[in-house]
Parts: sequence; structure tokens; C-alpha cells
Amino acid sequence: MSQSIRRRFAFTLGANLFRALLSFATGMLLARWLGPESYGNMAFLLGTFLGIRQLLDMGSSTAFFTFLSQRLRSKWFVRSFFAWLTLQFFITICIVGLLFPSQWVETIWQGEQRGLVLLAFAAAFMQHSAWPVIQQVGESQRQTVWVQGIGLAIAMVHLLAVLVLWWSDMLGLYAIFIAIALEYLLAAIVAQKRFLYAPGGEDDSEIIGLKPAFGRYFRYCLPLIPYSWASFAYEFADRWLLQKYGGGVEQAYYAVGAQFSSIALLATTSILRIFWKEIAEAHHRGDHERTGMLYRKVSRLLYLVGAIIAGFFIPWSEDLLRVVLGVAYAGGATTLAIMFLFPVHQSMGQIGGTMLFATERVSIQVVIGIFFMIASIGASYLVLAPGDAIIPGLGLASEGLALKMAAMQIISVNVIAFIIARIWGWAFDWGYQLVSLLGCILLGWVVKSVVFNMVGSSGFELALAMSLAGLLYLLFVALFIYMLPWISGLTRIELVDHSCKAWRGALRLCRF
Repeated sequence: MSQSIRRRFAFTLGANLFRALLSFATGMLLARWLGPESYGNMAFLLGTFLGIRQLLDMGSSTAFFTFLSQRLRSKWFVRSFFAWLTLQFFITICIVGLLFPSQWVETIWQGEQRGLVLLAFAAAFMQHSAWPVIQQVGESQRQTVWVQGIGLAIAMVHLLAVLVLWWSDMLGLYAIFIAIALEYLLAAIVAQKRFLYAPGGEDDSEIIGLKPAFGRYFRYCLPLIPYSWASFAYEFADRWLLQKYGGGVEQAYYAVGAQFSSIALLATTSILRIFWKEIAEAHHRGDHERTGMLYRKVSRLLYLVGAIIAGFFIPWSEDLLRVVLGVAYAGGATTLAIMFLFPVHQSMGQIGGTMLFATERVSIQVVIGIFFMIASIGASYLVLAPGDAIIPGLGLASEGLALKMAAMQIISVNVIAFIIARIWGWAFDWGYQLVSLLGCILLGWVVKSVVFNMVGSSGFELALAMSLAGLLYLLFVALFIYMLPWISGLTRIELVDHSCKAWRGALRLCRF
């Protein structure tokens, strides 16, 4: 990777790590203070609107970022997309707030009040629709430090807001949703002040009228429209079925598992937009050699990072829940262990999907995605529905949903990887997946069995045991990667060189 990519990735990874720690702390405090039932209801409301976001977006944000990444765009081009976002927001508010009968609202959102549902939508929209577009504009202009810095500030402010609400005895779902919506709205207003735009003459085809810009968006997004519908059904069905057949507590187990497992996606989320920008630009220039090099190295390295994190935490799932959240959440230990597996292959899926989107091979991603999302909805019903339902299911609650997510993810991402390999004429690369994941999980269990019996399992003893296990685990993993450097996408010489550079950078940071 070039010096520019490494620098932006290093800063993004550091900012995402700090922000993830803040967000994780905030999430755990909310889970503990709200209790499983209320926390699960909060996760259900926000989760349903993630599905509705897909229905509203129709792939337009994907097209927007791809076009932005190709070259600098005009102010009109950017503002027209924000006008589209504003339209999405008010259409949903009007439909849910004014047109839906009360019975519909209670059925769809499982008895929640209309006002709370609307606030949940506002919070989800600002966090997952408006703010990601702001990040896209910043990343397309390589203003990584600016947008990531503001993202970090949001996490700090949100933690402070939760603490103030709890201290003033005002902590509840209404207050939390209002805080989220305001935080991301203000952050978007501040962030856009630093953005750059192309002179008017460079975007004449888009300034003359709406038709040229609309036509390009339409061509890009047309195959994504059915994909968005399927995404909506997929996202909404999982949350709704779990809430209906499992209730708020099982929803909380799944949400906590998802929050813990998101740690394994830190590296992927840190580089994804950078990778998208570089792939789109390289493809636009016809630099296929650079495209292949970036894809191979990034996909292997990110998969390995996810496997390392999952391999360490899986053996400690029940201990983590008991100490961090208390015995009320101990029933979600198996769900958490399975959820640690999900992001390992999710990193592959995100890299593969980005590869197809950035090179404007949208229809391939659409066909594969729709097929697996439809299959996933059927699988969700099968694992969640009780045995006495009209169509009997397995009644596995959050454990079943987690298992379904992990299994479907493994299959779908390998299909995408196989197709990408055929398109560019590469060999299908899959052996590193088995070696990386199984090797890291095995090392994790070995390390725990050695350390756990020596130190203990509760309170301070658990923290000490995990710290010692972490050091031993990293030592074993480092030796494992040194012996098999190909699982990282690097040669042994490159691996040692990058490690030395990272170590020198860490020392300079410590001295500073």
C-alpha cells in the first residue's frame, strides 16, 4: 500500500479504535442500566429502521460515493444528494407519523408508541444515513483526519450525554433517541464546512439540469433497486421475527453479541472507504495491476485480523458477560460466542462488495445479494419460529439467529470471492480462511486453558487472567503468522518490514 493509504488507514484505525472503545463502553452502560428488556426494545427499534434505510436509499449512496471517488465534484452535485436525503426523511415521517393507523404501528413495532417509533427513526436516519454520506464526501477528498476526528468527538459527546441522563435520572429510550439525532445532525453541519468542490466549469454536464445527473444515478442504481427491497426485507425480518418469537430479552442478547463482535470489524471499517476510493480511482485509470494487488493484500490481512480477535474472545464469552453486564445477560453466552465468528467473514464480504461497487459491476452484487437475502429470510424463520407454529421451526431464539448469520455469511462471501477471481482471471483463494480462523481459535482455547486455571475466573482475577492470556496469545499468533506469512497476504520480508515500521511509529508516539 502507498504511504498515503497507510497514513490514512493508520489514523482511521486509531480513531476507530478509540471511538469503538467509547461506543462499546456507552453500549454496555446502556445495557446494564436499561436492563435486557428495554435495551432489547431499543435495539429492535433501531434495527428495523436500518432495514427501512435500505428501502429508502435504493443504492443511491453507493453510486454517490463511487462518483465522488472518481474526481472532485461540484457543490451542486453534493448538495443535490443531500436534498435527496432530506426528501427521504420527510416522506418517512409523514407516512409513519400521519398515514399509518395506530394498529399498524403497534403491529409492525410490536406495541411501541408512535412517538417513540418516530424518534427512533430520526436517530437511526441521522446516524446511519446522513452521517455516512458526510464521511463519504470527506473520504472522497482524502480528508480522513477531519471526518474521523469529528466521528470520535461524537462518541465522546454521546458517552457524556448518557452519563448526564443517568445522573439526572432521565435515562430512557426517548431521551437516548433525541440525543443520538441531535449529536449526528450537529456533527454533519460542522463537518461539511471543510469540504472542497470543483469549479463550476468542471461539472457543466451536471449543472445544466437534473437530467444528466439523474440519468447517471438511474443507470447505476437500477439494478440496486430490487437489491434494496430485498435488503429491507432481510434486515427487518430478522429483527421482527426475533422480537416476535424471542422478545426483548433475546433481542438484547443478540444486540450485545453484535456489539461485542463489532470489535473484530474495526480494521475493516477503518480501511473500507479508503479501499473504495483507491479501487475506484485505479479502475478508472485502467491500472488493473494495482487493483489486484490492493484486493489480495487487503482481503487476506483484514480476514486475519478478524480471526485473531475472534479466536481470543470466543473462549471468554460467558466470563465477559457475567463480569461486564451481570448474570442477567449470562444466558446470551452461546449467542455471543457465535457472533464473534460473524464479522470474520463479513470483512471478506465488505471487501468483495466494495470491489464490485467501485468497479461499477453492480449487477453481480445485486443478483448474489438478493438470492442470499431471500434464502436468509427463510432460514431466519426456520431457526426462530417455535415448534408449534403453523409452519414449525426450531425455536432457537438469539442463538439460532446468530448461527444462521454466521453460516450464510461464510457461503455468500465465498461465492462473491469466487466470481471476482473469475472476472479478473485470478486463482480462487480460500485456503487462508481455514488456516487463519481454525488456527486462531485453537490458540485461543489453548491459552485460556493454560492461564484460566492458574489465575481464576471472577472480578479482578478474570481481568488479570485475560491480560496474561492476551499477551501469551499475541506471542503465539505472531509466531503462527511468521511461520505462515502467506495468510496475511504478505511475504515474510514484507511482514518483518511492516512490523518494524509499526513498532518505530509506536515508539515515536509514546515519546510524543
